[in-house]
Amino acid sequence: MTAFLYSLRMAGDLLLYSAFAAFFAAALGGHPAPWILLLPAVCYGVSSCVFQHRLLRTVCGAVSLAGLLLVPGWADRAAYLPAALYTVYLTVQGEYSLSADRQMDLFLLFCKVYPIFAAALGVVWDGQVMLTVSLPLAIWTVLLQIFLMRVLRQPPAVYRDPLYLLGNAGLLGILGLLGFLVSRPAVLGAAQAGAGALYFNLVVPVLTIPLNLLAWLAEHLLLPAILALLRWIAAGSGNPDPEILTHLAEGSSSGRDLSSAGEPLINGTLVVYALGAVLLAAGCVLLFRRMLRKSGGTASEAAPAAARQSVRKARRRWPGFFLSPNARVRRAYGRYLERQAQHGVTRAPSETSLDLLGRTPFLDPDAEQQLRRLYLKARYGECATSQDAAAAERLEKALEQSEQDARR
Repeated sequence: MTAFLYSLRMAGDLLLYSAFAAFFAAALGGHPAPWILLLPAVCYGVSSCVFQHRLLRTVCGAVSLAGLLLVPGWADRAAYLPAALYTVYLTVQGEYSLSADRQMDLFLLFCKVYPIFAAALGVVWDGQVMLTVSLPLAIWTVLLQIFLMRVLRQPPAVYRDPLYLLGNAGLLGILGLLGFLVSRPAVLGAAQAGAGALYFNLVVPVLTIPLNLLAWLAEHLLLPAILALLRWIAAGSGNPDPEILTHLAEGSSSGRDLSSAGEPLINGTLVVYALGAVLLAAGCVLLFRRMLRKSGGTASEAAPAAARQSVRKARRRWPGFFLSPNARVRRAYGRYLERQAQHGVTRAPSETSLDLLGRTPFLDPDAEQQLRRLYLKARYGECATSQDAAAAERLEKALEQSEQDARR
């Protein structure tokens, strides 16, 4: 059952990636086959059964590279290769974590980035590919991430129970049926036609009423008034020429005709292909780096659900400009507590902040002490200054750096 959960976790990661990569592959002439992502997901799940043996789990992960033989076309292979390499990397590193917090981070990241991606590239590149290829994968990504967050927020003893997983899988199946219907071209076409009819038959007429009113006022009131004023000025100057206004439009006839331009110096198709390849490569690097950073460690799996939820508010990285110094200090301290919770250090209700010091060996004890003093000042005195907030954020980053150094 644990291998099944690991396979679902990898499928969620790869679906998130494929929602972006499949668009580029299809727009560049490929024919994406999302089912091929099942191969690295299954390989990752199988490798979790032998995670104690590095060689065996690496071999299991490397089997996902065989999917390159099943994918036709260079664009589809280029889109599949990062997914396979991501699986191999996780198996080599032995990263097998099941965390609701991690899935929530990925879900929020996807919800922030994908709408902008879909709106921008759907308009400037290929809206049909976005609707028929990328959007269905995005829907499946959302459904699977919701399923994983719902399951993994429970203690391990609960979410590894087959009956619990079966009940949640039924809910996922109902949502999946909705996703299947939305992914059908007929349903998408009907939705697109309905949206277009609603927009052009209702929204556009309503929005153009003020514009039509302004145009009528300009034509029947403003323009006659301006003409009368100009005739009055012309009559006062001794040159009552009723054709004086005809000279206002003569300046527009002296422009050059640009339609006779020569052949373009740059092949537009090659530029689009090159831009797509660059965006795909850059997106792969940024997305997988973010996934790996959110992977954290396996210790958070054993943390109680209450302890995981207690630090979620501190994970929100709002810009410091919008927060008070007290809030910035408390946020930095919350991230420090979260880092401890990721390594199995949780706070009991009877413990104070002093009891948490030194319980994570590789964190700098001096930085912990200083950060705690700033937290007490902000928490109970509510008199932290901007300098205190900046110092707390520096200490929090120093603790994060010490954790990264210890992992190396």
